[in-house]
Amino acid sequence: MSYEHVLAPIEINGLEIKNRVVRTAHGTNIGQGRITDELIAYHEARAAGGCGLTILEAASVHPTDMGTLWLHDGSVVDDYRRLMARLASYDMTVFQQLGHLGYEGVTADGGPPWSASELPGSSIRRPAKAMTADDITELTDAFAQAARWSVEGGVHGVEVHIAHGYLLQQFMSPATNQRTDEYGGSWENRIRLAREVVGAVREAVGPEKPLGVRIGSEALGDGGVTEHDCAELVRVLADDGLIDYVNLTYGSCLRPHKIMGGMHEPPGYELEAAAPVVAAVELPAIVTGRFRTLAEADELIAGGVADMVGLTRAHIADPDLVAKSIDGREAEVRPCIAGNDGCVGGLNRGRLSCAVNPAVGRELICPPAVPSPQPRKVVVVGGGPGGMEAARLAAERGHSVVLFEARDRLGGAVRNAQELPTRALLGDICDWQERELSRLGVDVRLNQAADVETVTVARPDLVVVATGATGAELPETSTIPKGATAVVDDRFGGYEALGLAEWLATHGLAVTVTTPGRRVASNALLDLVVQPALERLQALDVNIQTKVDTPPEADLTLTVAKHPHDPLSADLTSAGLNVQVIGDARNPGTILTAITDAHGIELSD
Repeated sequence: MSYEHVLAPIEINGLEIKNRVVRTAHGTNIGQGRITDELIAYHEARAAGGCGLTILEAASVHPTDMGTLWLHDGSVVDDYRRLMARLASYDMTVFQQLGHLGYEGVTADGGPPWSASELPGSSIRRPAKAMTADDITELTDAFAQAARWSVEGGVHGVEVHIAHGYLLQQFMSPATNQRTDEYGGSWENRIRLAREVVGAVREAVGPEKPLGVRIGSEALGDGGVTEHDCAELVRVLADDGLIDYVNLTYGSCLRPHKIMGGMHEPPGYELEAAAPVVAAVELPAIVTGRFRTLAEADELIAGGVADMVGLTRAHIADPDLVAKSIDGREAEVRPCIAGNDGCVGGLNRGRLSCAVNPAVGRELICPPAVPSPQPRKVVVVGGGPGGMEAARLAAERGHSVVLFEARDRLGGAVRNAQELPTRALLGDICDWQERELSRLGVDVRLNQAADVETVTVARPDLVVVATGATGAELPETSTIPKGATAVVDDRFGGYEALGLAEWLATHGLAVTVTTPGRRVASNALLDLVVQPALERLQALDVNIQTKVDTPPEADLTLTVAKHPHDPLSADLTSAGLNVQVIGDARNPGTILTAITDAHGIELSD
């Protein structure tokens, strides 16, 4: 496929960008507030892979917002220079996003966060300080200074964040702006701060540097900022001669699962809300919405939907997405499965990661695979995501690999999980791993349960046991009449109980979900997939009960409590073999933990 539309260059305010593939700004916390060698390596890997435009994660411009990147003093200029020097040879354009979380922010001195009014944020949950006139002047100057430092450090352009219910939208929204001064009340007053900030940034960077805004509906319904509000603000900023492009997004801090939609959202789920803003001005427009491939992006651009397309999580999963696609190796692109437990879930737990790519943020210590000087014989028992990843990594390094799988298909428990409503994308990573095993020449033996004898006969230097866990299987429902009662008791805290409940409800059962804890699926809350699942369960009349020690009686009771299944490693060790146990067989978890475990295997002597 030629990808002629997405690979065509584009100009923004006279600056040519080599293609229309964008990595939109996304928090990483890899540098813990600074541009470190680790953060540089993360971006360099994606630059080497062929991305056209990267917008660096939203940099907080003032100490009243200690976000994941800080532009609070002039020392950042040298950091930018190091970054841009490392990226220079790849011809990837780099913009810096500037923002302030407002009442969602954490302040350097522990004081109250700043906002339009004295309202609490959804995560900080403490009343904000209503900004004074002096505060507003200080903030506007801080945006301008941060923009100066960015371009002084060599960044090609700047973007102002006016989205996601953060500070500038807190002023913009009638739901969060209760002011009675010139920054509150009327529409003109509520957008005053955004106009002043963008105007100050334009003055700071000059007329020749690209300047855009990230903007989008809060997805709140009545009372929040709508797509039509965003369209009107963009028109005003364009008429003021301040902006050169628009970058569309969706959702808010009150509806965060709409910002980074999980696999339950279809590709392009943000486009309807983006359309009025794209149509409002004749400026280059970037759209996002869980897109994963160059083919999707090419189709959007060819259809006039947008000028550039964000493939952000897709690039987290595979930095070489563009290069592989150009080379006709689309099947080798490691797919994003939009489970959110690595990217946004990782960030919410402290630092960006990826369920399918454990090298994310660890590029300095996870260099590309090279053939081992001493090839070994490796046996892998179990063909789930952990076992397949172990086999793939070993084969990639030139080792001879045999994989035993007792069932007739690779994928392990994921093949059951992908049958649950909205979870089909889980299977994509197993499909990719299976293709890679074939490409790398791994000897895959299906329908063959390994035992000590079969493993010993293979004379392995290393045995990897990845036999999974029990406790989250799909039940047989063919003999259960519709309307029968079912209880799903969540003792694990992952997504599994919600998925099983939704599956049972769609099969006509009257379902109750119980948990001894305070929240169902508590370990998945930070992944932004629980709330939309609960909304779907509510529509299916599924009953949720928390703090339940003994589940109620039902026609069918399923207890989700995963337990390691390792019937082999002790005997293999007793037989004198070198054994490593990974994934659920060692400690039940997720696709992320299973694949990460595989990357921890010691393959050398």
